[in-house]
Amino acid sequence: MKKEKQNTGRKSKAGRKPKATPAIYRYDIRLNETDHCKFETLFDLSGFKYRGHFIKDKVLNTPLKIIEVDKKISDYVIKLSQIRSQMRGVGNNYNQVLRLLKEQLGERKALAYLYKLEKAMIELVHTYKEIEQQLQILEAKWLQK
Repeated sequence: MKKEKQNTGRKSKAGRKPKATPAIYRYDIRLNETDHCKFETLFDLSGFKYRGHFIKDKVLNTPLKIIEVDKKISDYVIKLSQIRSQMRGVGNNYNQVLRLLKEQLGERKALAYLYKLEKAMIELVHTYKEIEQQLQILEAKWLQK
């Protein structure tokens, strides 16, 4: 009875001292075989004693590369790539039309029609070159390499 009365009001000194800032948040990751081998190699080269300290150092102290994707720009690039494929198709059709005009109409009439077709093609080529320049400006501004 005397021992019980003496210990009341006092805390036991046994056990670990509480930390000033305990780490209470936990994160789990899963790695496949190749990623695990790469992780182990990096961990061995790092010189850390514990894997948790290594991960914490890499996550909190290494700068992250943040990539923002703009939907409008990606749509624009897709449409420009479609224009390139359409230009190839126009080039094929142009060659076929030239061959048919020569065969069906003869040299004189074919030359008259070809003059109009040539003007339209020159305008189309100029437009395509402008599009290519705009695409290069867009790539230089937004695409990070």
